[in-house]
Amino acid sequence: MPARRPAAATASDIARREGLDLGDLSAYRRRDRRGRRGRGGRKATVLEAVTRFATQGLRIPREAAVAHGQRWAASSITRPDEALEWVRLLGIGSLDTALCLRRSGITPVMEKTRQEDEEQARRTARAAEDRVWAEIAGRYRPGIAAQLRLNGCTPHMLDRVINGKTADQLLREGRPVQIVINALREAHG
Repeated sequence: MPARRPAAATASDIARREGLDLGDLSAYRRRDRRGRRGRGGRKATVLEAVTRFATQGLRIPREAAVAHGQRWAASSITRPDEALEWVRLLGIGSLDTALCLRRSGITPVMEKTRQEDEEQARRTARAAEDRVWAEIAGRYRPGIAAQLRLNGCTPHMLDRVINGKTADQLLREGRPVQIVINALREAHG
């Protein structure tokens, strides 16, 4: 049976054999040659997290994703989870906005709440406007309210006076919608 090959000597083994004093080597650990097992090792960095999200989540080409990741990694945002929250909230190219908000003491959660409140206010305003237009649609022939709305008219524009009559009165009398719209544009401009 062949002789077993001796294990490779470490630097500390060689130093001990040669009588050299290398000092305290306790900070250095011997590396496992087989590599790490399992996923519970190190945490992802900002660069890795942003790059991965950009390539997989946003489908951005790898080169552009790495460039964005490097910008985010060079910033003062050091926690990968915080960087990802800002990216999801504001977009990959909005690092300057994120840093400005962060300096103002605004967290991603606060900004998300503010954006949701603004969106809710927009939806409420849109619903109120839709109700007004629905009421206006009941006053005239079918399609007139839609045509007014598509041409950029607002409900309060129907109160404008054109040749001694309001736009509302002209439409109720049966005047063609396009003529009333053109008259509103001339009066507005």
